[in-house]
Amino acid sequence: MFLRPVAAAVLSLGVLASGHAVAGEDDTPLSLTLAQYLSRDNNLFKDDQNKAAETVSTSVAQVGFNKAYGRQTYRAAAKLSAQRYKNFDQFNNDGKDVSGSFTTEFLRDWLISANGLYNESLNSIQNNAVRFDPNIRKYRDGGFSVQYGNGGTWAVAGSYDSNKQTYSQDSQKYQNANQSSKGLKVIYFASDALNYSLGTRRVVTDYPLNGSYSQVVDRNVDLSTNWQVTGLSSLNATLTRRSTSYTPSDIAGNSGWTGSASWGYTPHGIISYNVGFARTTGTDRSRSDKPIYLQGEDGQKTFDILSNRVNNNTVTTSINAAARMQVTGKIAFGLNQAISHFKIDRTQSQILLLGSDTPSPDRASQFSSYYHATTLSMEYAAMRSLSLSCSYMRYSQNQDIYRLKYTGNSVDCNANFTID
Repeated sequence: MFLRPVAAAVLSLGVLASGHAVAGEDDTPLSLTLAQYLSRDNNLFKDDQNKAAETVSTSVAQVGFNKAYGRQTYRAAAKLSAQRYKNFDQFNNDGKDVSGSFTTEFLRDWLISANGLYNESLNSIQNNAVRFDPNIRKYRDGGFSVQYGNGGTWAVAGSYDSNKQTYSQDSQKYQNANQSSKGLKVIYFASDALNYSLGTRRVVTDYPLNGSYSQVVDRNVDLSTNWQVTGLSSLNATLTRRSTSYTPSDIAGNSGWTGSASWGYTPHGIISYNVGFARTTGTDRSRSDKPIYLQGEDGQKTFDILSNRVNNNTVTTSINAAARMQVTGKIAFGLNQAISHFKIDRTQSQILLLGSDTPSPDRASQFSSYYHATTLSMEYAAMRSLSLSCSYMRYSQNQDIYRLKYTGNSVDCNANFTID
């Protein structure tokens, strides 16, 4: 093991800061964070056939700005990270994150906000089409919202968002996408501690390099609530009806229910609890229009495929439960359990044109798998500006038509020094 320059800077600044807060008495809008992460994973590629252990070092430097000025709030952050792999140096990369937001109240009942971000980082290895090749994902996003009704019983909010993602790996470029979203919702404030909202969103995603379809349109109806149940407990939940259509229009769409809920409970004791649930749906479509050749009694016959299509309707259900024990003012322990169930309903169809031949029947099949992860962590607040933490995680994944079976464990430690 070795400490990179940022880690050395973290420790040096920690020594200088010992015994008193580094930040001045004045409230400054600027902050500086230096962090060092070390990770040891015994199954880097998440593949039990090619199990490889790896040590990853990540050095991070981040500056932030947060300033409230009258009825306006300004926020900005920029982060640079250097990630280095001990054995598989083809994955070495420098990450970049830049974000900013602006919120203002004007007149009596209007609230306007705008935000933007840029992210460049290594895509998760297990999510790559080719796991042994690096894949850099770039993501850009910008949007704004306008709300009428600020502090009353009712409010109406409209929003617009536009984002773009690209991948460097050739086998993944079919997922390059340009997306825009428009939304409108009505919010009812039953009390200071409880509100409901009902709204609609239209999300349009264009795929410039996808050979099966060029555009996907999702129409969503959302019902949400935010409830501060008591001073110790809070609940946030959303239920969505989603309908998906494709271009070309002859590709089958899909509709279904999605949703999420999170509950937090912080009693007067030393333990706090959080439980989260999420259900998401997806539709993956592929098609091929090309001839195939079969050998028959009269020699070689050509069957022209009008359409060779595969329709995948996916449902992912996830549950996350966590508990945190604040043993002392400086030491805390955490336990987290995550479970995800992946279900795929797959239909494959072929329509053949050759005289009076009839289309081949559709072939329907189902696949499912589970992912489990258990994490035990410890945090130590060495001083106001310096925090240390380590965690141990065991994980496993069953095999399905797209996911490999794997098991493994990892140890992660980090030192975080912040001046604000």
